[in-house]
Amino acid sequence: MPTLLARAVAPLFGSAPWPTAEPVTSRRVPLWAHAVLWGVLLLTDALQFQQILHTLSSDEARSWELWQNVVLRSLVTDALYAGIFYLNWRELIPRLLARGQVVLYALSVVLLLALFVGLRLASFHWVYTAVWEKSMKQPTLLQLAVPYALMGLMMAFLSSALKVTGDYLQERRNRRELERRQLLTELSLLKMQVNPHFLFNTLNNIYALASQKSDRAPEAVLRLAEIMRYMLYESAADTVPLSQELQHLRSFLALQQLRLPATGGAAILFDDAGLPAAAEWPVAPMLLLPLVENAFKHGDLTARPAVQIRLELTAAGALQLVVDNAVAPEPGGAALEASGGVGLVNLRRRLELLYPGRHELRLETPPGHYRASLRLLPGPALS
Repeated sequence: MPTLLARAVAPLFGSAPWPTAEPVTSRRVPLWAHAVLWGVLLLTDALQFQQILHTLSSDEARSWELWQNVVLRSLVTDALYAGIFYLNWRELIPRLLARGQVVLYALSVVLLLALFVGLRLASFHWVYTAVWEKSMKQPTLLQLAVPYALMGLMMAFLSSALKVTGDYLQERRNRRELERRQLLTELSLLKMQVNPHFLFNTLNNIYALASQKSDRAPEAVLRLAEIMRYMLYESAADTVPLSQELQHLRSFLALQQLRLPATGGAAILFDDAGLPAAAEWPVAPMLLLPLVENAFKHGDLTARPAVQIRLELTAAGALQLVVDNAVAPEPGGAALEASGGVGLVNLRRRLELLYPGRHELRLETPPGHYRASLRLLPGPALS
């Protein structure tokens, strides 16, 4: 029977939402909340002092004993207001309201207000007999209790409002930080996908050279070592200078050149004449490689030229990469992106995360060709 009764009344006292969890709200009162509280109290004291000056005669206003009592009464009142504010913030909200115990929270606030009103009445009686006994009529208890209760309730509301606002702002900051960390984690995973994808394709190329007993196989291994050094030691940064990414692309093109026959020099056209000798344009590492790699993986390397690449900085300060490769007539260019696997899907996601609203990727299929154009606008990188 006691168990059934406890279950029946449990929803009224809010024990369901977090029965065993700690409150999700912090008890620490931030500096801005202290400043708001004491700013309100000091402003209230200043208004009360001004009102007292208007009600006293000039002789009474010069009484040192009177102002001692007035200041002491203000300190006691401020301490009572602050008590409501801090008890509500540090004890009632974390222990009751944050755990969904709304009824217990409301009862606790009522008891706190009753205690506050009793202490305020005692302090007023002391100040009245010491200061205003001769100059004013003493009000009734009801005339004092109602405004005191309302003032105490307003202080509880102020505490709750600031607490809820602070928790909301903190939750937003935590959510943004969590989203930022999730994006960085996703970028790290995407970057880890780039390296094995590229390595897999390159090892296939080296295997083809070795199976043909080509004299160029050792050179291909050396080129791969240069590329892997860049991937291990340089691509860990969020951005690298364009000159480093350009050097990496050149190493990749030299490695692909080894796959081609002796007349393969005319198969690859790489135009970077519009770039300065030491381009410092910041770019995400390994970002340009997927488009160039897909051109060799899915293009027709028997055509002349087979792959045409143009990398330039536009007058508006944007970085533009255009990769045009010949395709065999049967499969056509439409199959290129579908067969690209991780490469282009990975590239699209990295562009969305690193260059939101600052990139344009266009894939076109003119007759006998597949053209990929990437345009990047300068701006802050994700950090």
